[in-house]
Amino acid sequence: MRRKDLNGEGRLVRSDEEQNLFTVNDTPKPVDFHLMGGGLLMICAFFIVGGLFEKLVHIPGPVLMILIAVFCKYSRVIPASMETGAHSVYKFVSSSLVWPLMIGLGMLYIPLESVVAVFSVGYVIVCGSVVLSMALVSFLIAPRLNMYPIEASIVTTCHSGLGGTGDVAILSASNRMSLMPFAQIATRIGGASTVIGATLLMGWLL
Repeated sequence: MRRKDLNGEGRLVRSDEEQNLFTVNDTPKPVDFHLMGGGLLMICAFFIVGGLFEKLVHIPGPVLMILIAVFCKYSRVIPASMETGAHSVYKFVSSSLVWPLMIGLGMLYIPLESVVAVFSVGYVIVCGSVVLSMALVSFLIAPRLNMYPIEASIVTTCHSGLGGTGDVAILSASNRMSLMPFAQIATRIGGASTVIGATLLMGWLL
C-alpha cells in the first residue's frame, strides 16, 4: 500500500500508549462452569429487566438491556466473578458458535420476502449511500482523533451491519478481527443510541 500512514494493519489508535489500554491478554484460562452458569444467569437477568422497562419507556427491551449492562459495568456494581463468567460465555459463543449463529440468525431474522418486495435500484442506492457516507465521514474525521482512517472506516461501517453477526462478517472479510472490541461498541452502544433517538423522534413527530 502506498499510503501506509492511512493503514494501521489492525490497529485503530496511532499512539502506542493509548493502544496499550485496549490490549487484551488472551492467554488461556481454566474454564469454570460454575462461573459460566452465573454469567449466563446474569445475562438472562439483564434481558428480563430490559423487557420489563420496555413497557415503561416504550424503547425496545434488547436496547435497554445494553444500556443497563453498560451502566452497571461503569458503576462497578457487578462482582468480578460474575464478569468473568459472562466473559467466559461470550468467549465460548464467539469462538464456537459464531458461524452457525451468523448463518442461522441471518436466515431466520432477515425477512427475505420483505427484502424481495422492496428490492429495487433505488433501495440499493440508498443502502449503498448510507454505508459509503459512514465510511467516508469516519475516514475524514479519523486523523483528527489520532486514529488510522482505514480502521476507523471499517469499525464505523460495522454500525450498519446485522449486529454481532454483521461485525464478524465485515471484520473477517477485511482481515481485521482484532478490531472486534471497537466494532462491538459501535454496534451495541451506537446502535442503541440510534434506535432510542429514532424512537423518541418518531414519538415526537407522530
